[in-house]
Amino acid sequence: MLKLIVFLLSLFVIGFLIVHDNWMITVSGFGYEATVSTVFFVCLILLVFYLLHLMKKPLVWLGIMQQKMSTARYIKRENYLINVLSYVLNNDENEARFLLKHKKSVFEKKDVKSWIVEAVLAPDKEVFEALTKQEEFRLSGWRGLYLIALKKGDEKAQEKALTAAFENDNTVKWVVEGLYRLSLQKNEWENALNYLEQLKKNEFVNKETYITRKADLLMKQNQPMEAFRLNPNNVTFAVQAAAMQKTTQKAADILIKAWQLTPAKEIYEAYMALYKNEPAAKQVKAVKKLTSDNPTSRQALSVLADTTVRLELWRDAKETIQVYLATYPLTKTIACLMAKVIREGWHHEEEAREWESKMAEAEDTAGWLCADCQQRTSEWNIVCPHCNSYHHIIYG
Repeated sequence: MLKLIVFLLSLFVIGFLIVHDNWMITVSGFGYEATVSTVFFVCLILLVFYLLHLMKKPLVWLGIMQQKMSTARYIKRENYLINVLSYVLNNDENEARFLLKHKKSVFEKKDVKSWIVEAVLAPDKEVFEALTKQEEFRLSGWRGLYLIALKKGDEKAQEKALTAAFENDNTVKWVVEGLYRLSLQKNEWENALNYLEQLKKNEFVNKETYITRKADLLMKQNQPMEAFRLNPNNVTFAVQAAAMQKTTQKAADILIKAWQLTPAKEIYEAYMALYKNEPAAKQVKAVKKLTSDNPTSRQALSVLADTTVRLELWRDAKETIQVYLATYPLTKTIACLMAKVIREGWHHEEEAREWESKMAEAEDTAGWLCADCQQRTSEWNIVCPHCNSYHHIIYG
């Protein structure tokens, strides 16, 4: 309606000026001068106005076409990315090669998404290096470089990628854990402790795990007493902490406390070493004090039997072993002790051999065990000598 009114008004003005065409307009500029009638000037303005109005529609149509083309390209890229995710789930190598071949028809030459797709379908060092130069994808690039170096066993490349990622963001779990693991691998205990604190700060480890790991690292830094305070269940920590005490009583107190938590053979041996020069009666009294919290347990009876056999108190040893066998299953240690008692205390060789033959079927005694691979090891360490896992050597 408005357009019609403007058109009719324009016709009226032109008609009026034609009837009363007494006015002339002089236009000058750039050294030129032109005189035209008012009718011509108005018509020229109206012509320009209508031309501009008519040009709007082609521009609008062009915009619609561009929008449709952009939408089609977007849909094509979305479908392509869906196929990429499908490949990742199915791990189809043929599909990966097909997607890489058609990548250029979907993305622009310098589209970062194109690099990401290539990093997923065909991880390559150059692709990840390119991603590190893009601010929003730097961590992704360094992670790719780190994983490549990890697969190759290249510690220097691992450290380079992890350090760069840590400087960019020290709150990323895989970065801090990677640096922590690398420090353990290189026996850099102080650095490992610092990264462990970072793991705790970012709440990547729970309190129990943090305490266990910190105790392990303190032990590696030759601080057994501090390690024992944090983890009194660790047999090695207790033995080493006791060895650093200046008095027998303090050492004995540590070992008694450790025994109550983990009644291990190593604790018993370290405890009895404190009384090795004492008379037999005092040694027996000492071992009974060590096991006083539960004197009828299998561990208590086992170490009491060991002490009496070592002191050649044959009758006491045999009685202790008989009490043990009345309640608990035979172990290799008990079978060996009984064979020695029968052979050296009662001089019955045939019966002693019978006890020795039972050792093959008896169960193994407790010792250090890897919770990951279930393989036994002779002593505690941070790293398992069989599967190279960290913090998984336990006593059991």
